[in-house]
Amino acid sequence: MSANDKQGAANDGMTRKQRRAAERAARKGGGAKSADSASSSGKGSGPSVLLISIGAIAIGLVAVIALVAVSGGLGGDDDEAIEQPAAAAPTEELRQGRTLVATDAVDPVVVEVFEDVQCPHCQTFTERVEPLLIAGPVSEGTASLTYNDYIIFGEDSIDAAVAMRAADELDGAFWDYHHVLYHNAEDGPFTRSWFADIAESLDLDREAFLELLDDEALRAAVQEDQARGAGYGVSSTPSVVVNGELLVAPSWEDLDAAIEAAVEGVATAS
Repeated sequence: MSANDKQGAANDGMTRKQRRAAERAARKGGGAKSADSASSSGKGSGPSVLLISIGAIAIGLVAVIALVAVSGGLGGDDDEAIEQPAAAAPTEELRQGRTLVATDAVDPVVVEVFEDVQCPHCQTFTERVEPLLIAGPVSEGTASLTYNDYIIFGEDSIDAAVAMRAADELDGAFWDYHHVLYHNAEDGPFTRSWFADIAESLDLDREAFLELLDDEALRAAVQEDQARGAGYGVSSTPSVVVNGELLVAPSWEDLDAAIEAAVEGVATAS
């Protein structure tokens, strides 16, 4: 999905599934109207035809409203359901704000990731590469991992980045929120209500969370990450910086090799 498609879904208040259902119902309603009008054309005219036409239009509108309500308006839309990942979020022992590092790590290789939650490649990186990085070099004390925002897809992505920071502000829950958000990102509507639903699924205060989405300091911090990434030469996501070396959308093998090379370089220099 393009950035424009996602932006449109957030702006009209309906998910992709709801819009498709409404469009189908509207087309069916239009067909019913035409059929009714055609059948009555030979039997009468004037007020009778007009009343039949108005009735058909009304039936079509009721069908649209009912279908939208059943498919999502009453909370039954699967697109907006918050699914909890099967795998656990990074352990508390590794967490230092938006950085993961072993408590006994000594001069670990610094790994910084720059991502946009709406970026499909970032979602793949987070699901497939990040767990290997955390379970291996990070847990072993060889490397640290820091998450940075790098916005590609516009205002919805800024809100998503702020949402992760808001979770951190409320309960130090950045990594928990990050974990659930990325797991649901592929089909997520990226509305503020949906972000708040994720917060509630983590037992965070909904109203306090929503207030933080407009916090100027948190929004400014997102822009600071953007500038930091640009300083490294980041222009796409996911990008990973290993001890200052930029890698674009690396595979696990490439990232692991870069970390090993950085370890050897440090050992050689010392």
